[in-house]
Amino acid sequence: MKKFNLFTAAIITLAIATSCCNKPQVKNVIYLIGDGMGFGAVTSLLLSEDSVTGFEQAPVIGLSETCSANNYVTDSPAGGTALATGTRTNNGYCGVDPDGNQLTSILRKAQDMGKKTGIVVNTTLTEATPASFYAGVKSRRMTYDIAKQFTESEVDVAIGAGLDHFINRPDSVDLTATLIDKGYDVYLSWEKVLGTASDKFVGILPLVDVHRRETDDNNTAGAAEGQEVCLAAQLAAADETEEVTHLSEPTVYLEKATAKALDVLSRNDKDGFFLMIESAVIDGYGHNNDSEGMIVEMKEFDCTLRMLVEYVNQHPETLLVVTADHETGGTGVDYCSYNVDDPTPVRLSFSTKGHTGTVVPVFAYGAGAESFAGVMKNTDLPKKIEGLITK
Repeated sequence: MKKFNLFTAAIITLAIATSCCNKPQVKNVIYLIGDGMGFGAVTSLLLSEDSVTGFEQAPVIGLSETCSANNYVTDSPAGGTALATGTRTNNGYCGVDPDGNQLTSILRKAQDMGKKTGIVVNTTLTEATPASFYAGVKSRRMTYDIAKQFTESEVDVAIGAGLDHFINRPDSVDLTATLIDKGYDVYLSWEKVLGTASDKFVGILPLVDVHRRETDDNNTAGAAEGQEVCLAAQLAAADETEEVTHLSEPTVYLEKATAKALDVLSRNDKDGFFLMIESAVIDGYGHNNDSEGMIVEMKEFDCTLRMLVEYVNQHPETLLVVTADHETGGTGVDYCSYNVDDPTPVRLSFSTKGHTGTVVPVFAYGAGAESFAGVMKNTDLPKKIEGLITK
């Protein structure tokens, strides 16, 4: 029996050693973040979409806790910082620790490894989540400082909105000129972004281009009372005295902008790339308790996700991680809403107009995906990514 146990132990040790030696080779990383996307938002898509969604194609699913350093319920700056740097910080802080010290993001670490990097968002490039990957400030409202730090980020491609933070500044500095001096091509229109052959560019687009909306006279909603109104909430709904505008159909922006970034980052990429993508307006529809808007936004998210899953299938050295910084709205589907034969579209219920502290889903695809199974802290995700891309 002793010999058998020793033999068994030797086999187990060999298996562990072999597993460690055969760590999946991850060359490219795609980090897709749905701001405010909890299980209710994902459920709304699954109940509304007849075709197979990108979520259903995930070989690995996990759970992520979302609290910040000083609150069980995180805000977007602290949530983004956790996902970007692997460190929890105080609510309101972006890219710095609770003492205000600059943190190093997984994007920066990817750059140090020689990888190309990119950012694609359907909000401003200076919003909390993207800023967490390249900036360090104690308030998301420091957008002019964030824009200046963006010019020092050395990302290869970035597409989003927020031109005012780059040109209409208190210091009168034109940061688009700064970017051009640093070797970037700068484009201020969607057509220019789609048509460029540049290997290094920044697209700073009008908000209407990154989040096209149509007026619906039958819906009214205001921002969450007593809370700072984030840009996503402003995009998802107008003032209480105005008509609310939201998408009646998914737009192509996020999918096409992501495809453009992938095209650029995939060129001459012997060391691979790191691409962060954020769908920001899911959060806004949660803040405004807008069921229809959230469902359509999730359909747009899924269009991008399915395209990315196909990319991963064609590029086996690529890791795709999909998650959220937090959940917004306490979103769910009421038991007594309707039965499955009812032709009425799915209607979501909400328990709050703010964020919640519930866990959020993690979906992983491609090389190294198995590392993201189980229950994790939000800070574990960038650490796992770093471990997989470290040579």
